[in-house]
Amino acid sequence: MNHERIYQLLLQKRNGTISEPDNEYVTGLINIHEDIELMWKAIKHSPSIQGEERFWHEMNTDAAWQLVEEKLQPRPRRMWWSSRWLIAALVTGVVGTGLVFVWQSEQMRTPQPKELAVAVTAEKPGLQLKLANGQTVMLPYNQNSQQLSAGDVKLSAGAKKLQYTGTGEGFNTLVVPPKMDYKLMLSDGTEVWLNATSRLRFPFTFNGDKREVFLEGEAFFTVAENATKPFIVHTQKSDIEVLGTTFNVSAYKDAVMSTSLVSGAIASRTGKTQVILKPGQEAVLEGEKFDVRKFDEDEVLAWMRGIYIFHNTSLQDIAGVIGRWYGVKVAFDNPEIATKKFTGGLEKLQNLDYFLETLEIVGNVKHSYDKQGVLHFK
Repeated sequence: MNHERIYQLLLQKRNGTISEPDNEYVTGLINIHEDIELMWKAIKHSPSIQGEERFWHEMNTDAAWQLVEEKLQPRPRRMWWSSRWLIAALVTGVVGTGLVFVWQSEQMRTPQPKELAVAVTAEKPGLQLKLANGQTVMLPYNQNSQQLSAGDVKLSAGAKKLQYTGTGEGFNTLVVPPKMDYKLMLSDGTEVWLNATSRLRFPFTFNGDKREVFLEGEAFFTVAENATKPFIVHTQKSDIEVLGTTFNVSAYKDAVMSTSLVSGAIASRTGKTQVILKPGQEAVLEGEKFDVRKFDEDEVLAWMRGIYIFHNTSLQDIAGVIGRWYGVKVAFDNPEIATKKFTGGLEKLQNLDYFLETLEIVGNVKHSYDKQGVLHFK
């Protein structure tokens, strides 16, 4: 399969310059091949850059790719689409620098000196359940299920999931560290799937006329129906009330908050402002108001499949993902590059250094670590 030709057709399809036979051909490929479908989802959201179709057609991709392979030879390629496809996406995804790949290829012919530093990261707490009584229970992650005790509550933890039986007073906190995602089954049958660097405060038993939890980070909720007892997710910036539905909430402290509804109906509130969402809509909190828009489910929920998808995403926002998933602090020595935008993807199991080298090759984004393990973009 000629990936370069397919990529060119995808660009033409997005730009509306594709012929009818070529459109039928590439649409068929999108429907059959998952990697091409994912690539199309990334491309269709990225901005058009003048001359990109001609650039890709005229570029000597074999020679350019040989240079890339020489640069990345020590690193195993673990991308959610092939490295050629990622390079292609990032070439046209760097706004205003459509020819960055050619420019960088010239640079690779004369290797530049690179600052050497060892990434030193502080020891991080593992997966844990902080009980209302102040005790902490360390939980197994991707292991066989283990039976643990928390007072009168019996815990079943393992295989990336926590379940429990019994009752208890007060709120407990499930802490999911970087490089992990984890499921929690609540007493009412609601399932919560938490992304990395997230916390959920919850009671072992829902008393009263409401089911309330408190989220910091990102989680996907599959809420058990109970018409007489609404389920409420509290975040630092807003509250989401539901009866029975599935939705995603991203409420990291250092990022824009969004609530994306897959099924059912929810009400999202902040201050005196409230919006009602329908399936396929998301509410993005901007200041004190919500911006309600359609969202791409495959993209927003990609983290549950082990992927982060970026389309026209600033390096500032990508740095936030890197920090939360890999557990490293990120700093910008050159603030101007924080606004540089990319389209592509990051597989959660991918080595961070390889991803950073890819950014350097296609976007001229250099990096180094200081003695405290802080990642610096230059």
